[in-house]
Amino acid sequence: MKYRADVDGLRALAVLPVIAYHMGIGGIPGGFTGVDIFFVISGYLICGIIYQGGVTHTFSYLEFYKRRCLRILPPLFVVLLSTLLFGYYHLLPAQFSDLSNSSLATLLFSSNIFFWKTTGYFAGPAELKPLLHTWSLAVEEQFYIVMPVVLLFVVRRFRQHASRVMLLLIAASLLLSICVVTRKPTFTFYLLPTRAWELALGGLIAVAGLEAKLAKLSQGVKHLMSLTGLGLIMIGFLWLTTEKPFPAWNALWPCVGSFLIILAGERAIVSRLLSLKPVVYIGMISYCLYLWHWPIIVYSRMFFNLAPGIRELTIVGLTLGLAVASRYLIEIPFRYRLAGFSSRKIVTASVVGLVLMASGSLYKGHLSNNAGQFSSEALMLAQYSQYKEMPDFDYQYRPGRCFVDGKSEEDKPFDRDYCLKTSATAKNYVIIGDSHAAHLWRALSLAAGEGINLIQATSAGCKPLYRQSLHNPCTELVDYLYGNWIPAHHIDGVIVSARWLPQDIAPLKATLAQLKSVSDNIIVLGPTIEYTEALPDLLAYQTDGRKDLVAASIDHSIKTTDVAMRQAVATENVPYISIYAIICPHDVCRGLASDGHPLSNDYGHLTLSGAKDVAKEAVQVMRQDKFIP
Repeated sequence: MKYRADVDGLRALAVLPVIAYHMGIGGIPGGFTGVDIFFVISGYLICGIIYQGGVTHTFSYLEFYKRRCLRILPPLFVVLLSTLLFGYYHLLPAQFSDLSNSSLATLLFSSNIFFWKTTGYFAGPAELKPLLHTWSLAVEEQFYIVMPVVLLFVVRRFRQHASRVMLLLIAASLLLSICVVTRKPTFTFYLLPTRAWELALGGLIAVAGLEAKLAKLSQGVKHLMSLTGLGLIMIGFLWLTTEKPFPAWNALWPCVGSFLIILAGERAIVSRLLSLKPVVYIGMISYCLYLWHWPIIVYSRMFFNLAPGIRELTIVGLTLGLAVASRYLIEIPFRYRLAGFSSRKIVTASVVGLVLMASGSLYKGHLSNNAGQFSSEALMLAQYSQYKEMPDFDYQYRPGRCFVDGKSEEDKPFDRDYCLKTSATAKNYVIIGDSHAAHLWRALSLAAGEGINLIQATSAGCKPLYRQSLHNPCTELVDYLYGNWIPAHHIDGVIVSARWLPQDIAPLKATLAQLKSVSDNIIVLGPTIEYTEALPDLLAYQTDGRKDLVAASIDHSIKTTDVAMRQAVATENVPYISIYAIICPHDVCRGLASDGHPLSNDYGHLTLSGAKDVAKEAVQVMRQDKFIP
């Protein structure tokens, strides 16, 4: 395909917002959509190569994968090795094991599947996984594997219908994305079937020959197309947020915008701006910028307590410096100087490199994982970050039965017959909410005593708010509880608990107003203290010398939310218990429970030990307020 400088410039427009978004720079809440621009560009270029090769009968699988290997693998190997080496000497063993698993998945072109499977409430914060960004590489790599087979078959059998096949692929993938985004959001975000339409949209330009077909359009129309495309991309950057369903229809903004800019041609006004040498240069190093930026951001957050401003300058300096060095020392030598070697040798050497890197990741991550040489006390604390594997977890939560996934229909449904069982001999209370209600259920039951039957109605990510805009298993459960079950049963009291956010306050007030019509005994539990990292890991690092790390990692916005909630709930004449005040008396937050175990097992979910400490004081308040006898 003919080289277009503006397409490299479009890469710059894609990568810079992604980096800014990941750094936490304000004003660009949809910066993550830069990845979608990359998908459209890749689809345009890759499908163009495959289609032209198929039409002229010159396509070679070995030559195709040789070029992909020389382009993708050398910089990736260096970034993976650097990330693993730093992690081996600084991360806790469990963290390094997780890193090695993600490295292995990256080398097997399946990190998107890995992160889809391991992203969840109790899997650790995704933003602290150094190789999380490789999910998008996996999507493209899987496309590189599937698309040559599909497109060559179409060209050889149905060449005259190739454009229609591409349109059918786009429509099917987009429709799937739209249909499942609210029920399977992580599946929709990470996996190829719901992302293929973005790559195919770019491919449509090449396969349908749209550039040639639109060549007769006036330059004014092409200018308008490119400006419209830029406007759509900017809407994605400035209007979209992680709270909106994505990709689905919301990904149309960056994807259609990129499609229009590429289609408008290199002489259109936006393309001319994108063809400026500084912009093109950023686009030329965009792959290396993307590879380096995320591990640098993650490790800087975890290990370097830099002042605001200094931290951003350090991240930008390191990312840019390493990207430029990678371009000249790794990418160019491998991509261009080895281009003369036979395809078979390059592909074979690449496979050998992948196997060796994967074997090293597996060996050091699991068979010889003595990363960091931490003290026994630190390792004891850190083991609580794997709390889901401990017996206390099942006892505390009752997962898969009374605590279920509130968004996916594939997981076990909430067991209404078992979990919503009332007692004829004890007073019946119900706790409704998400995981931040579930982590308190067992401890509150124990603290309240045998005369109280505390019924557990909890679902992950499920805010106990009445008549929510989305419709999924979570909202079905909440609506059933408020609209059918509570009015039909004699319930002595209702506890409402969740991981509250500021935007939940107004709908919570409306929920309480509605709930008071069916129950005259309600109490609200406030938000739990949260940390920027898993508390057991923070305690372990602090034990081995990083002073005041726990206090420095507290999310102070929780206190602001707690104060606002107390005031809002008071206007509804409903009692309120501040969990924050229990854990942080006089704003001094406890990291350890009374038995010496970590209070939380991740960013904010309480361990059973922590929940018992909180429940003991919460039940005292409930008795003082005459909520329970």
